[in-house]
Amino acid sequence: MIKLINALGQEKTLPITMHWRRVPLEIEVPSQPLHGRDGEVVTGKPRRRPRAFTLEGSIYHPNKSQIEQNADALLAFLMQMPVKVYRQHYHDRYLLAYPQGAAQDWLDAGAELQLKIPMVALDPYWYGPEVELTLSGTQTITVAGNAPAIPFIRTTGSASSLTVSNQTTGRQVVVSGASGVIGVDNVNHVVTIDGAERLDLVNDEWVLYGFELIPGDNLISTSAQITMTYRPRW
Repeated sequence: MIKLINALGQEKTLPITMHWRRVPLEIEVPSQPLHGRDGEVVTGKPRRRPRAFTLEGSIYHPNKSQIEQNADALLAFLMQMPVKVYRQHYHDRYLLAYPQGAAQDWLDAGAELQLKIPMVALDPYWYGPEVELTLSGTQTITVAGNAPAIPFIRTTGSASSLTVSNQTTGRQVVVSGASGVIGVDNVNHVVTIDGAERLDLVNDEWVLYGFELIPGDNLISTSAQITMTYRPRW
């Protein structure tokens, strides 16, 4: 059975009569034809396209008014978006998706409601349970998944500077001239000092390339004790 969690944190498990058969994965390879040559040449980095899928099936109930109430409750639930969609209620990976409508077909004089709910996950990655680590010095951490994970970094106390390096990838984030608790949001590219944004204190390399964790082992060095929070991705 499909499990949903909306933007308010409310959880709903769809009836067994609702299903999700197709989970697409489309990869776009930018290319350009060349005059006088067969085929095309690659002109950029391949990228995963948003995932479009449909939740569909039926809602049954001996009481016709109860079907209507269930449908109204489901649609109200889906309006609090984005919605975490788990393919089965016992799975721990989800797509973060936006409903795009809900086609309704009433059958058997209203005794059955057939629903089709098209959804789109603009972020094409599956996300796993949140992982939080406390790191100091140099440590090796092992990251699950098969795609890079993007962490949130925060010093555990006040600091005047921070350097965090992933020696496995060669990427690092350097914050200098700080005075307070340093936060580095690698997803949204935001650096804060005691909650105030200070992008001017971070190194240019991080602004251009960011900081990520690759699947498998990552050798992390930090100049101050930090907490690192991330979700593995597939």
